[in-house]
Amino acid sequence: MKRLGYIVSVLLLICCSACTLSAPVMKLLLQANYKNLPVSTITEDYANRIDVPYVENAEPEQVLDIFYAYPENRKDAVVIDIHGGFYIAGKKEYNRVFAEVFLKAGFDVVSVEYRLNDRVRDVSDELRDCAAALDYLGVHAEELGLNRDRMFLTGDSAGGHLALYMAEGSENPAMPVRPQVFKPRGVLVNCPAYDYGQYGEAEGYTKDFKAWFVGPRYQDKEYLESLSPRTFIGSYTGPLFLSTCTKDFIRAESLKLKADCDALGREIVFVDIESEDKKVGHVHNVTYPDLPESREVNAAMIEFMNN
Repeated sequence: MKRLGYIVSVLLLICCSACTLSAPVMKLLLQANYKNLPVSTITEDYANRIDVPYVENAEPEQVLDIFYAYPENRKDAVVIDIHGGFYIAGKKEYNRVFAEVFLKAGFDVVSVEYRLNDRVRDVSDELRDCAAALDYLGVHAEELGLNRDRMFLTGDSAGGHLALYMAEGSENPAMPVRPQVFKPRGVLVNCPAYDYGQYGEAEGYTKDFKAWFVGPRYQDKEYLESLSPRTFIGSYTGPLFLSTCTKDFIRAESLKLKADCDALGREIVFVDIESEDKKVGHVHNVTYPDLPESREVNAAMIEFMNN
């Protein structure tokens, strides 16, 4: 099983660097890789609500899961997690081992599912789903037993893009897609996709691949920039946490976000992990939370939310 996971990881790296595989094949590889990750039992161990629809006439992907921390150490605070997956893969269930880190620390956890890119839908649809999910939580927090005043938003990779954009939109009514009532207490992003306006111009990607990964309007840079967290980074003034590592294949995105925050003179908690361990790569603290380096990142996230 470990060997299969290693082979899948190598193929993903080849795909990400050379883009010789089609988007459907890459989606299958990503899903195969996720299935080799540690398994969580939180649906058995914690009180929960599974597959709660957040819009009327919801499609199967327009649902969220809610997990409640044990009463004896519950902090009355919520971590809302938006998974990654290159915009074309990933599922909320794959982040359950990560969710358990925060449940054990006393946080309630909400895991958001959203409809993925498929050559018809694009990131604007993913953002609309996230906005709808967040507004559902904001409106129904009391009946769901959640504290709307202490909701922290987190996301990894593509989910980092979605989470940061939602946080920015909570403070900027001019943004094209935004939550209307939800406002996070803080946002935490791990190895995020950040400068989305440049993705349509990325070299080495076939047109067919871009039509999946970026969307059918991949040649419309103005449109992509309107959906990019980098365009609106000045809009968000709340607490911001960022993590990356030396083996993160999109580390440059995190460094760009850090540089932009520095240029704006705004505070940011930045964790940059140095390690030679092959597992300590892109979103390692999400996929392998028991690694020492992952524990360091996740402990920093918990400290950030406790302050």
